[in-house]
Amino acid sequence: MHSEPKTLNEALLGFFVSHYARGRVALVGADDFVSEAVRAGQKKLTPDGKPSLCSPVFLMGELRPDRRGPGAMIGRSPYIFESDLQIQPQRVQVRNGAQENWIGKWCGDHVDHAAILDFDLTEGEKDLVLATALQLCDEQIQYPILELVGTWLAIVSRRLWAANPFDDPHAMYCSSFVRHCYRDAGRDFLDQDVSVSNTAPEHIAQSGPFVAEWHR
Repeated sequence: MHSEPKTLNEALLGFFVSHYARGRVALVGADDFVSEAVRAGQKKLTPDGKPSLCSPVFLMGELRPDRRGPGAMIGRSPYIFESDLQIQPQRVQVRNGAQENWIGKWCGDHVDHAAILDFDLTEGEKDLVLATALQLCDEQIQYPILELVGTWLAIVSRRLWAANPFDDPHAMYCSSFVRHCYRDAGRDFLDQDVSVSNTAPEHIAQSGPFVAEWHR
């Protein structure tokens, strides 16, 4: 559950722009309450037993024309596909589930780590990944908070291969959303040892390969 950053971290924005490519996977480590809880819940998956550096995960989409430059100048910047529960109190607005956002959403002071992965997709595979993401947005796939609990139970019980007990066919959290899009393109980066509905950000982080990392 996240809101737009109050201040923009230009260095982090530059990192994302410099390493942008369609269909790449980005992971960030946010320090808000929900992200910290998700990171701590992945301790049994990390090599050192410490909380994961990763939560949440999203797909890099297209470069879109916008007016986010100085003086509202027209430019082009990356937009992303993700599943999130986005709360904007100042607008009395809640966006739940699959959505497309400006990458600046993840360029605030609430992010202390970021990484980008490239699975060397063909152009056709990139089209399939992003077309699936757009379709999930159109279908208004929701963000399932209870499913996070199911994944945590699967982690502690070492039953990641089993379907999430709270699996909702019309809902996906961020990492299962990303994996679903890749699997639909025929490029699943995990095997059957981990159910799609139990895919954690740390699973994706360990699937590599990394292009670049950024630390605050």
